[in-house]
Formats: sequence, C-alpha cells, structure tokens
Amino acid sequence: MVKNYLKIAFRQLLKNKTQSIILVGGLAAGMMACMLLLQYVSYELSFDDFHSKRDQIYRVVNERIQNGESVQKGTITYPTIGAAMQKDFPEVVNHARVRSAGPVVVRHQDQVAPQESMIWVDEHFFEIFDFPVLAGEKVDLLSETNEVVLTRKVADQYFPAAKGQYDRILGQEVELNKNPDPYRIVGITENVPANSLLQFDVLVSFATHIRYQGQASDDSWTWSDFWHFVELQPQADVAALEAKLPAFSDRYFRGTEVSGSEEVFSLQPLADAHLYSAGLEYEIGETASGNAVWSLLIIAFFILIIAWVNYVNLSSVRAIERAREVGVRKVVGARRSALIAQFFTEALVVNVLALVLAWLGAHWVKPAFAANFGLEPSAMSFFTEGTLFLPLTMLGLLAAGLLISGAYPAWLLSSPHVSNVLKGAFQRNMGGGTLRKALVVFQFTASIALITGTWLVARQINFMNKQDLGVNIDQVMTIQGPGLTSFDSTFIDEMNAFKDKLLTNPHILNAATANRTLGDDWQGRAFQIAKLGEDAGTEQFTSSFIMTDYGYADTYDMELLAGRFFRPTDHHPDFQRLENIVLTEAAVKMFGYPNVADAVGQRLNFWDKNWTVVGVLPDYHSRSLHHPIEPLIFVPAYGTGNALSLRLDGEDMESTIGFIQSTFQDFFPGNIFEYAFVDESFQRLYESDRRFGRILVFFTFLTVLIACLGLFGLATYMTFLRTKEIGVRKVLGASVASLLLLLSRDFLRLVLLALVIAIPLAWFFSRQWLMEFPYRVDIEWWMFAAAGLGAILIAFVAVSAQSAKVAMANPVQSLRSE
Repeated sequence: MVKNYLKIAFRQLLKNKTQSIILVGGLAAGMMACMLLLQYVSYELSFDDFHSKRDQIYRVVNERIQNGESVQKGTITYPTIGAAMQKDFPEVVNHARVRSAGPVVVRHQDQVAPQESMIWVDEHFFEIFDFPVLAGEKVDLLSETNEVVLTRKVADQYFPAAKGQYDRILGQEVELNKNPDPYRIVGITENVPANSLLQFDVLVSFATHIRYQGQASDDSWTWSDFWHFVELQPQADVAALEAKLPAFSDRYFRGTEVSGSEEVFSLQPLADAHLYSAGLEYEIGETASGNAVWSLLIIAFFILIIAWVNYVNLSSVRAIERAREVGVRKVVGARRSALIAQFFTEALVVNVLALVLAWLGAHWVKPAFAANFGLEPSAMSFFTEGTLFLPLTMLGLLAAGLLISGAYPAWLLSSPHVSNVLKGAFQRNMGGGTLRKALVVFQFTASIALITGTWLVARQINFMNKQDLGVNIDQVMTIQGPGLTSFDSTFIDEMNAFKDKLLTNPHILNAATANRTLGDDWQGRAFQIAKLGEDAGTEQFTSSFIMTDYGYADTYDMELLAGRFFRPTDHHPDFQRLENIVLTEAAVKMFGYPNVADAVGQRLNFWDKNWTVVGVLPDYHSRSLHHPIEPLIFVPAYGTGNALSLRLDGEDMESTIGFIQSTFQDFFPGNIFEYAFVDESFQRLYESDRRFGRILVFFTFLTVLIACLGLFGLATYMTFLRTKEIGVRKVLGASVASLLLLLSRDFLRLVLLALVIAIPLAWFFSRQWLMEFPYRVDIEWWMFAAAGLGAILIAFVAVSAQSAKVAMANPVQSLRSE
C-alpha cells in the first residue's frame, strides 16, 4: 500500500512539472533560508556554553551615580569587589579577577611578534572557566609572579619543534612588551573558541600586575579598571543576592565618601553577556544585539511558514484538478482514511525532497554566505559542539510542516461527496477560498513589513556612516605608539623630533599624538571634578578625557570656539607641572559656565591638581553614533603608548607609508610598526549593523521571492478555472487590458489589505529597533507607501505573467469543447 502511495505521489509530481517545481522549489528555498539563519542564530546563542558552570557564572556590573544622574555604567569596577563579595555573601563560592592589557609584543630569543590580546588573570581563573589546558597543572595555575600561559596558536608560532608535545615548552621563558624581566611559561591552553566572550592569546598572572603596578591593583577602592566574575552556588537566589548589594555598597563606599560617586552594583549572567550588554561600557569581548538575533530567528520561521503557505494554497487549488480522481476512488470503495494517507504521503514526499534540496543548497552556499556577511566559519556549523541540535530542529520542523502543509489539503481532497464530484460541482463548492485569501494576505503582510524594515535599517546605517562627526577624518592615518620605548625626560623631545622629521615629507600635512584614537570605544573618565572660584559649590562632576599634544586640533581640523589650543610650552615630562586644559562645548554646559568665552580662565580640580581652562572646542563624535556625545577634557600629556595621527594629502601613498615606517624605525628601533586609517576604523564600528542589514536584505529577498512563487502558482490555477469565461469575454469584445485587470484585481486587493496590516506592524518593530540609537533617522509615511507600492508591483508582475498568457490566447481553443 505504501509503495502504491509513493508511486502515485511521484506521478503527480511529474504530471505537472511547473507546479511541482514551484511546490518543491519554494519549500526548499524556505527550508534552506531557515537552515542558514538557524545556524547563525545558534552560533550567537552558543556564546560561552562550553563552560560547565556557565549558569553559575555572573559578572559584576557597576553603575556610578553623581548629582542624581548616572555618569557611567559598565563592566569594570574595583580590584577588591570579587573578594569582598565572596567574603560577605555565602552565595558566592568563588571569584576571578581579570584586567585586559590589549595587544602585546612577545619576544623569545630572536623571534618578536605582536599578539592580539593579553589579559591578567588570577589563580581562580581556571577554577571557574573551562578553557582546556593542554600542558601544565590546572590547580593554582598562574598563582606566582611572572608566569604566563600561551594558547596553542602562540606556542606553535614560537616553539614549532614542540608542536603537539607542549610539556616540552613548560619552563621556557619569554619577554613581554618593553619589560626585560623574563616570564616563565607554566601552561598551554587550547585556542580560544570564537564563541567565547573572553578572547586571549597570552594570560599573565595577576600577581605580576600587583608587582609592577603596586598594591593598589589588589586592594584599591577607587581604581576601577578590572573585570570581576563570580561563581554562585548552584541553587543561589540571584534576585535575593542583588537585593543585598545596596547595603554592600553603603558598607564599603559610605555613600560617596570613598569614590566620590554612589556605587550601584548588579550581576549579569555570563550567558547574557554577549547578547544583552547594550548600554554597558568597557566591554571586554565581542557583543551583539539580542533583539537583532531574535528578529532573525523570527524571520527564519516566517520564511518557512510562507513556504508552507504556498504548499497549502497550491495543494488546495489542485483539488479541483483531482476531484474526479477522488470521486472514482470513493465509488470503488476507498475509505476516507486511505485518501488522507495518500495525500499525507504526497505531502511527505514533497517535504522530504525539499529538505534534501535545502540541505544541499545550504551546504553549497554556506561558505559564500559566511564570507559575504562577515561571519566566522564556526558560525555556520550545522553540528554544534558535537550535538544534534540543528538537525533535530530541522527534522522537527519537517514534522511540523508535514502536519501544517499536509493536513488541510488532505482533508479537503478527501471530503467532497461523490455525487458532487461526478456532477462536476466540486469546483464550485470546493470551499477554502477564505483560507487561501487569508494565507495570501499573511504572506504579503510579512513581505511588506520586511521590505519596510530592511529599508529603514539601510537608511539608519547609511545615516550613521555619513553623519558629520564634527571633525575631519579623511586621509588621517594612525600609528601605534612606541610602547617598547621607556618614558623619560627626553621622550617628549624625541617624539617632537620624530614628528618634525615626518613633516618634511610634502605628503604629510599634520601630526599629533593622543592616548585615544577616534573610533575607540574605550572612554577614559576623570571623576570627582570640582569647580574652583566664586561659584565652586560642593557639586562634583565626571567627564571623559583625552591626553593629546599641541598638534591635535590642527590635525583633525577642529576650529576653536574660544581661547586657544595647546602650545609646546604647555607640555612637560613631569605630570605635576602640567596646568592647562581645553574643554568641549558639552563640558562647558555641564560645569554650568554661561558661555564658551566665560569658560576660558576658569579653574578646575581633579587628579589632586588644579587646572586652568585655556580654550573651548566644539563637540564632536569620538565614538560611533551608538553613543551620545559626552563632555570631554583635553589634557596636554604625552605617553609612549599614545598613537600618532598623521593627516596625509592622499598622493603617492605607497612611498609615503614607506617613508613613515622607515622614519619610525629609525627613531624607535625594536617597536612594531602598525598603522590604520581613521575612516576605516570608524566604518568597522558599524560592521555588526551592516551585517544585520545585509542578512536582512538577503532573507527579505527570499521571502518576497517565495511569496511571489506561491502567488504565481495560485494565479496559474485560478486563471485555468476561468479559461472558458475569458474565451466568452473575448468573443464578446473584451480587451486584453480589461482581462488582465479582471484576473489581477482579486489578488491586488489582497495585497492592499496586507499593506494595511503591515504598516502598523512595520512601524512598531522598526521604532523598537531604532530606539537603540541616540542618533537615528525619522520614520516617515512615504517609506511605507513606497514599500507597499513595490509589493503591489511585484505581485502584479507575478500574477499578470500568467494572466496575460490566458488573456491573449485564441478564444476558439478554450470554447471548442463546449
């Protein structure tokens, strides 16, 4: 019996090849899109799931309140917090303290190379996190000073002879940055997975940090550059623990007495850190938008549902063609259950064929998909962490699709009365028209909403890319500072001589140093800033700061609003002898000065020093437009790690860069020469937004394509039903245009109804997405109108392609059998 069902199913597919291609192709396209999106979403949701204690690990979030307003909320806090929490709260069973060191230069004998990331960690790090240790004792790993752990990638780079035998490396020594002291290798870890919040190439014991940075990095209550992860008891009540944190803050900070701010602590699950850290500063790892990821998951299922809708619509219309077959089989004794089994078998065959094609298609396009959308190859793995999650999900979807897409056609095809079938009345009394119309409306509601949302995303990304930053970043190159050079009384003169030498090249127009480059999301802040003078008061302020030299304003074409910028005489190797600062307009407003001119000459106190304001610059965007403009203070200070910004004229770039590199190596031998362009760095800040936009465009196109395939197939059968009607109308003088309008009118009405439903949905979800941006485009009515018009035109083309064929046919052919 089953074999017979399968034969009939394949015969039906071969009988009408066009319809079968639409059925199987549309369903395969939907399944392939769903597979690709599920792989990406699964990757984003998998961050840090390789840690066995993932559900018990939380990181400490610290918010600072001054003058009743939040001045900072981020993931860094004081070095004492983790230990204090473990001491005060029995729910906390362990803690790990981390501080990022950024890129590091590793030296071993004659090999010198930069590594992307080094972090200081304490001896509890490997007790909490499950980074596989390939060599070394995991217990008390990194408990002593000048100990390092390397990843397998770094170990293979410096010790290729020991590849795979990493115990041979233990005890070897390396040097880090400009520190001549050797660091002993005590462990080798597996390379860090791409789906890890913490990314590192080199781990250094926190005891080393304390040795070189002083005891304050272990017990300070005011130095807040450290990340803390705490491990809670398996059944700990996190809400109850967080309710104790205000008292914890009062106990150690005594209001604002210790830090000058009200300290508000909270706990963020490690499982949420990657996707739900919007609004948190000083992020140590890669983050994404949870809303965007879940939106893509919803889109994945919408595409699949739209493909199933096509099957339901086309299969129900197909009942007209097969009505007499059903009637004859009932006359000869076929039971309704047997008919339902037959039509379910046909649905199963179509879904299985579509699934196989989707699997092959996804496997084929996956590399290009990952490359074009800037995804990690591991993000497109169908098998995650050795589990069958995604395959089982797709099989579950197949089962659900079989029920959804097979149940209604099977019921419809098996239900008509024999007398109606044999009298030819079935096509007039078939029913299901309302459902088919509702399904078409659903398809185009989703399509129009996605078209509108995609357009708004593209406009927002374009808006951020082209927004005036308030500074000129065109043709500005940045060079990593000579971090391996020691800072002494001669460094400023040496750096100025280096800049003067560079400026002898006619293609280099300006040069300046700064401790923070434009586009850097890391914001240094000064706290407990007090006004001096007659209107001093007791109020304290917080402001971002940047340490620059006297050429910074000219390099970035910044026009002063009042006063002056720095002069060479404002700089000095002794930090205590610095006294002049420059404010931005936002800082002038924050301090309450009447205007920019009145701000010049005012005095402020911070960092245990008095400062004099000598100038005011306009506000500008130093970070991406995901962040609002903040008050900013310029401090006239040099540093060996400060990057050098060079404004170029854009001519003869190859020889100019070669000149810069050779000059850099002449002045600062042994330092690594690395450069970047500021405009490209800014563009990278929007890469995750662009990735989301590109993915949205791709899958919106698929959604519209699948919907149009269904509409085309439906139009094919509906025009087939009216073939003789069209012949009569043509004989009576109807024009081709009027016939096209007649055949398309019902479908276009459904698309217009879909537009009415889609507009509020698209407006609501687009508004929710745009609310994440402090600077955003406006949602305007014409966007919805344009998206709706586009959908109507697409639908008209899909319908009229088949309608025109029938309308222009010779009426004799359709009327001959009457």
